[in-house]
Amino acid sequence: MRHPSIAVIISTYNAPQFLRLTLNGYAHQTDRNFSIYVADDGSGPDIVAVIDTFRNLSDIPIRHVWHEDKGYRRAQIINRAIAQVQEPYILLTDADCVPLPEMIATHKSMARKGIFIRGSRILLSENITRQLCKQDEWRPSMPLWQWVLWRLQGRINRLLPLLLPVGTSGSSQKLPGIRGCHFAFWKNDIFDINGFDSSYEGWGREDSDLAARFFHSGIRRKNLRGMPVLHLWHAEASRGQLAENDALLQECLDTKRTRACIGIEELTSA
Repeated sequence: MRHPSIAVIISTYNAPQFLRLTLNGYAHQTDRNFSIYVADDGSGPDIVAVIDTFRNLSDIPIRHVWHEDKGYRRAQIINRAIAQVQEPYILLTDADCVPLPEMIATHKSMARKGIFIRGSRILLSENITRQLCKQDEWRPSMPLWQWVLWRLQGRINRLLPLLLPVGTSGSSQKLPGIRGCHFAFWKNDIFDINGFDSSYEGWGREDSDLAARFFHSGIRRKNLRGMPVLHLWHAEASRGQLAENDALLQECLDTKRTRACIGIEELTSA
């Protein structure tokens, strides 16, 4: 099949050092036929400065999609970014997830109709994250021996995702393990289910809700192996609204609903 161009949507909120490292990872991709949309959940001017620097130094198209800070509204800002996407295929990630150099090329080669891709991640330690944030540039294209050393030093939590050959699992409709920090899908498919559901406020379960509605609409899941993102350390977000979000997810599962209650259509018609 013809490999599509990709829209990379990077969600962020007031983490300029993380965004700088992640954008640097995309600046050094082996396949450069993609665009970046920064889905900004109300950050201050430091994020704008990072984006402007990237725009001045790179030929990768980048767009800043912003809305006012009214608390955790990740689902809504991602929908705002999706509504602007021109490319047929979307890679969704976060500003704390640094890609390996073959990330774009790999996702292009794995894109299949009727499938969304769930990717894996490797967690970086607090100490190495702090060190990397002080560097002007970091390219995570290290030789295997250095990754092994990092594992022995406790700088990463596991090594296996880097050792596996690049490929995908068989298809399934299993919900556990869905993470929005490494998630790829067709634009037409996400429009068909009305995007993310902005009914979810506060941290948690909006990614699982999206996957569940994909399943209900007939889309299946494959897991990407051998091409993890590198997840920068940070303190966990508040789980204060998780019980309410768990209840929303259960309703979606019970009713087999396919469309978001408050999604892209409601955003564009407001």
